[in-house]
Amino acid sequence: MQIEEADLSDCLEIANIHTESLEGSFLSSLGIRFLNILYRTLVEYKEGFLIIAQDNKQIVGFVSGAVDTRVFFKHFLKKNIIKITFLLLPNLFNIAFLRKALEIARYTKRDSGVSLPRAELLSIAVKVTHRDMGIGKQLFKKLANDFCAVGISEFRIIVGARLAKAKKFYQNMECKRIRQIELHRGEESEIYVFASKEQFRTAESVEAII
Repeated sequence: MQIEEADLSDCLEIANIHTESLEGSFLSSLGIRFLNILYRTLVEYKEGFLIIAQDNKQIVGFVSGAVDTRVFFKHFLKKNIIKITFLLLPNLFNIAFLRKALEIARYTKRDSGVSLPRAELLSIAVKVTHRDMGIGKQLFKKLANDFCAVGISEFRIIVGARLAKAKKFYQNMECKRIRQIELHRGEESEIYVFASKEQFRTAESVEAII
């Protein structure tokens, strides 16, 4: 198994894996073409990370992250506004889509201050055929090491409150559950924080400054 940085030629396959493995997520609903643009932008972004796991030269998993989620998505929109407007044009008349997009925008703005780490694990997925082999763990550790290499010792993860297996994974990776939020109306999510070089702040102390 090889764990390495992705390049532009990997992004379409990463988009496919995202759609297949994270079915039901808001980003998956935007389609493979949108995700391809998103991940291509992340590869070229100097404060972004896109890491792949390869088995016999086939991509079987990936993880992505950004030093500052809000800044990255502002860059993404500015760079690709014409492309993504064309791709998402049918959705712009969908009230449910617009509501979810607004909710995400509010989340990135609300939690971009000192209360939580600005760095974030954006997405992680492994193909069904390669799960329970420790690949997710390797990808997570590689991202953590890459964050450390640029001086970032903490990053956050947002996970659906109903996703028991995903939450167990982050707990096994020694992530600390901080709080529960309603990212989308009627859909509870949980915020976890991974701290690689210092002791975790307690949930109470973080809550006090949110």
